[in-house]
Amino acid sequence: MQVSIKSRYNHEILDRIFRYFMRVVLHLQNSGIEKLPLENDFEEPLKSFIDIAVELIIDGQPPEIASLILDAEYDAVLNRATVSVKTAMSLRLIKELSWHIHYDEDYYGYLLSTENLWGNEVSEYASRTFYPNLPEEIKERYQIHDLIKYMSKEALRLDDY
Repeated sequence: MQVSIKSRYNHEILDRIFRYFMRVVLHLQNSGIEKLPLENDFEEPLKSFIDIAVELIIDGQPPEIASLILDAEYDAVLNRATVSVKTAMSLRLIKELSWHIHYDEDYYGYLLSTENLWGNEVSEYASRTFYPNLPEEIKERYQIHDLIKYMSKEALRLDDY
């Protein structure tokens, strides 16, 4: 029996990372970097790596600098100790999400393309908070209206970011 990608690789930490960066996106679109960094209660080494990744967004570092720093920090974590696939994937996800959010003109597309790795909590957060708060043009471009049109107004948590 073949195991699905989602069931093989999704885990609670990835879900927390996805929700964290969905919140970052909502803060960026509503108030820019003004309210960043967000509270980060991850365990090490993820906590430090997220802090660095978000600091690079806040500082507006060029991609060449951000790439060098994130790659060096990633390699340093891997060289300090043997890490699980779960931790390595979490670090890579942090790097990729922060990279795309900072440098892609349409970072929504990248974030939405990761849906096959989202667990139930991320999907629920997306439906109740993330999708309804997206700009109308993004909702139209990615056909998100269909994903939220059946949500009752009482089920939405629009301020949960």
